[in-house]
Amino acid sequence: MAIQANDPWQGAPGVDGAPTAIVLGGGINGLSVVRSLAYAGLQTVVVVDAKYDMAAASRYARRFTVSTFEGEEFVEELRRLREGMPHGGVIIFADDRPLLTVSRYRDRVAPWFGFQLPPHELLLDLTMKEPFFRLAQQGGFPVPRTLLLQNRGDLNNLRSLRPPLCVKPNNRSPAYDGTFKKAYRVETQADARSLCERVLEKVGEVIVQEWIEGSNDSIYFCLCYIGHGASVAFTGRKGRSWPPQIGLTASCWAAPEVAEELEELTIRFFRSIGLTSGFASMEYKRDQRDGGFRFVEPTVGRVDGQEEISALCGVNLCHVGYCDAAGRPRPPLRLDPTHVWRDEFRDFISARILGTRCFYPPNHRIHNAYWRWADPGPALLVIAKGAKPALCRVIGHLLNPKEGRTSWTTPS
Repeated sequence: MAIQANDPWQGAPGVDGAPTAIVLGGGINGLSVVRSLAYAGLQTVVVVDAKYDMAAASRYARRFTVSTFEGEEFVEELRRLREGMPHGGVIIFADDRPLLTVSRYRDRVAPWFGFQLPPHELLLDLTMKEPFFRLAQQGGFPVPRTLLLQNRGDLNNLRSLRPPLCVKPNNRSPAYDGTFKKAYRVETQADARSLCERVLEKVGEVIVQEWIEGSNDSIYFCLCYIGHGASVAFTGRKGRSWPPQIGLTASCWAAPEVAEELEELTIRFFRSIGLTSGFASMEYKRDQRDGGFRFVEPTVGRVDGQEEISALCGVNLCHVGYCDAAGRPRPPLRLDPTHVWRDEFRDFISARILGTRCFYPPNHRIHNAYWRWADPGPALLVIAKGAKPALCRVIGHLLNPKEGRTSWTTPS
């Protein structure tokens, strides 16, 4: 299933009238789409707003650079892109910024490109954590007890939650990301109050919920393409994350042993709130206290970084989404759950912090997240951009793996 250097561009832009596959956004999310579609013989156009981007560095992609992903200026850039596509194009979103802009201006963009999105207000609700948890609680779905704090007076409500607690933003923003981590595990209500005061001062709102107890490998995900007819899903498991439990995927593989349960639960939730088409996924954590799965967070309208593992395992969700939006027959799907997707640096350092080895299911083939012999560009770019700071972080963690473990960081 590896991409070969001599793969023909069947279905490339302009070939047999196929619409162009367009990826809005780069990074690891965009690269996962590019390579997933390349398995199906499709070349992509990657729309990025940075000079150097790993997805655009792939030999399976063509770059289209824009000055912004925001507002009418970006819509005008999309119009300019469409002018060079005689057979039209199909959009797959890999970044929230172009996703929300296209959703807002969908009536203007729809005549130019094919795409699948839920109603705009529903999309906005699902990009923020508090509305999502409220919708899940109203439907009786499994979520931890959650509070939205919006002022100092709300801090007294922390007494209703049982520590340890998870503190995270209601919505990611430059103001939050520039100061705080993606999420925090906090052991006491006093520490939670202190941290929340800092976040409120900087951002104005913060989410606090009861921590779901479980090991680093107790995190699962269900990736879906919700169709007007049958929906298609793939269920996977994270081996490790970086930082542990709260960070990006460091390694993952298929989890067919829980697929039936999680796919039914995921699709039922999205259908219950009115989502009838497009990409959607749910992250879960298995609570070690009762073995039950709890919702962690959804991703709606765009793909996740783990999307390529579905294609490696024979359930190519990106190709399914492309075909639906292009009005083409869906490809045949056959699960092969013997593949591992791995970010070697993050996987190694996460295992080192946790004091474990980098274990994987037996008889599985490991695929590097960045490096492929037939497609070395993304890995070379990552090395060139991040070698020095990454090396410093590795050395620091190896010399003192416990450094920085306070009550506001995630313990192993």
